[in-house]
Amino acid sequence: MPGSNILQTLGIGYACKKGVKAAPNQDDFCILVDGDTTILGVFDGHGLFGHFCSYTIQQLMPKLLYSHPAFKTNLELALKQTFLKLDEALRGITQQDGKFSALLSGTTASVVVYRDKTLYISHVGDSRVVLGRKDKDKIKAVPLSRDHCPELDDEKERVEKSNGEVRRQDPSGPPRVFGLGANYPGLAMSRAIGDEIAKSYGVIADPEVKCLKIESDDLFVTLSSDGVWEFLSNEKVITDIYKQDRSKVHNAAALVAENAFNAWLANEGHTTDDITCLIFYFN
Repeated sequence: MPGSNILQTLGIGYACKKGVKAAPNQDDFCILVDGDTTILGVFDGHGLFGHFCSYTIQQLMPKLLYSHPAFKTNLELALKQTFLKLDEALRGITQQDGKFSALLSGTTASVVVYRDKTLYISHVGDSRVVLGRKDKDKIKAVPLSRDHCPELDDEKERVEKSNGEVRRQDPSGPPRVFGLGANYPGLAMSRAIGDEIAKSYGVIADPEVKCLKIESDDLFVTLSSDGVWEFLSNEKVITDIYKQDRSKVHNAAALVAENAFNAWLANEGHTTDDITCLIFYFN
């Protein structure tokens, strides 16, 4: 991406690596810096048209968020309503365009906004947000999001109340959302943008939103798709970032992506997921 050197001077690094698979890269991301406001987003598409879904949401998210009437006054509300608006907009685009469908395709969305020494976090799906916090002479990984797994008690309860059920297709696979007694949609997360059929069975686009006042010991935040987290722990990723100098934050993101890629090959042989890592230093 042009301007990577400028971003690095702002403490921002990124890496987006296509997986070893037949499908196109379904990961996407956005970075927007406007005065004292920084917006970062990671979007991991899934399903046949997942790459169209993630790209569309990446394009729309900053525009809809900035134009929200509460963007300056109530950012938590603006984020929550923007996610719902994105879900609605994706549905409208697929119906009008006809080039792709969001019936069985969709995307995660993890977005952070940094303004006035406060970090706002909003997410659906399993693209994770983790903070790097200095703890004496070490670095500590502080999770700022939870993966929206269908087996979480509150998520499973909502699915079951919506005539859905959570089960595994095979013993070693992830838990998935199905219609009660049906073999579809089989979505491996309980919240997402898109996935219109899964919305009939308790999958929602409502994000979990929180804010965190950034203190002097809080050094950086990373947003990464599940291609990073499948085989790497929060602590491993945060420590590897910390070992790189802030001035080489772009290299740190590339290192995380490379480590994740190699971990996939070590565990899965010749297949890897798409991998995206964003890093933002607060100071």
